[in-house]
Amino acid sequence: MSAIIVHARGNKSQAIIRSLGRKGIHVVSTDSSRFAAGFFSRYSKSCITTPSPVLHPEEFLHVIEQRVKNGDLDVLIPSNSVETLLISRYKHRFEPYIKVPFASYQKMEQLHNKEKLSILAAELGIPIPQTFTPANYDEIKKIAETVNYPIVIKPKESSSSKGVFYAQSRNECLNIFKNLYDSSPAADTGMPLIQEYIPGEGYGVSVLFNNGDPRALFTHRRLREYPISGGPSTLRESVHHAQMERIATDLMKACEWHGVAMVEFKLHAATKKPYLIEVNPRFWGSISHAIASGVDFPYLLYTMAMDGDIRPVMDYKIGVKTRFLLNDIRSLYSIFRREKDIPFFIKELLADYPNDELHWEDPCPFFMYFGQKFTNALMRKRDDDE
Repeated sequence: MSAIIVHARGNKSQAIIRSLGRKGIHVVSTDSSRFAAGFFSRYSKSCITTPSPVLHPEEFLHVIEQRVKNGDLDVLIPSNSVETLLISRYKHRFEPYIKVPFASYQKMEQLHNKEKLSILAAELGIPIPQTFTPANYDEIKKIAETVNYPIVIKPKESSSSKGVFYAQSRNECLNIFKNLYDSSPAADTGMPLIQEYIPGEGYGVSVLFNNGDPRALFTHRRLREYPISGGPSTLRESVHHAQMERIATDLMKACEWHGVAMVEFKLHAATKKPYLIEVNPRFWGSISHAIASGVDFPYLLYTMAMDGDIRPVMDYKIGVKTRFLLNDIRSLYSIFRREKDIPFFIKELLADYPNDELHWEDPCPFFMYFGQKFTNALMRKRDDDE
């Protein structure tokens, strides 16, 4: 029993490595950084440093391909967006030697690309925020005159909160687009979307599908996020939401999905109507929360790849709270600066929520991860001072 985990530096990769390693699966981890936190896990039995999949995609693919050609690894599991999309696009290079339990690139792109997703959702009758796809700056000016504010400006393809902006007025909208044009021409990056802002709480419905059939499901509600204006969850709670779960299941069935994904929603604060926001067609940042609540997606995916199918897992513990410790501290600090509530800040800072990063039976990845984040922050501070 063995697996190769691609992109070992992130929290979700560490969760995948621990999940499989605890089950006695031999884990090989890869990353373009020699100091990827997952390399230092007790469950990572060997490590491979690869070229950057962003800067040198062909060289990256070649290194992974040469390793799996040895024939001693069973399942290939990329964890991050760039690697997942790249490997799915070139699955044919790996499938003769190893199992790749992910959907085709065409299906990945249909969900990852927010413009394509909005078209699909409209065809299926799934509620989505009002979405505009301007082709040029003249169209942006027309939309800015008529749209209801606030609005969200986001890339067609992105992960977490990268490249997401919020505009409260026409002038703010036009300034954001002007800055985007000045820093990176639309011809290079693609024109961002403009979407209606949905006030309310964020939810995620995480799924595992086997060629169009649901095999596992887990729902969480966001209690805090960072940035607090809208970003990945830092504190979350396991819940059920039947309507969202039905929508997510119908969407993934329509795509004949295979593998894992997380479907993100906003529950409108006034109407209590769920709106589809985006789909992460890969492992998601809060994967540790699902595992802590009783749905071990990494092991279920591995088992499904090896055995062809698994018994469905739809039940889990409700009310489980976990947090992404380092970012939750940043979230709490942002809330404190806004609300000046010292008792709340101290209570939540010291709350004994299980966290994603620090596991005492496998502590080294946490200290490597923390050290890298601290070093990066110091370097940014130095650059700002200069």
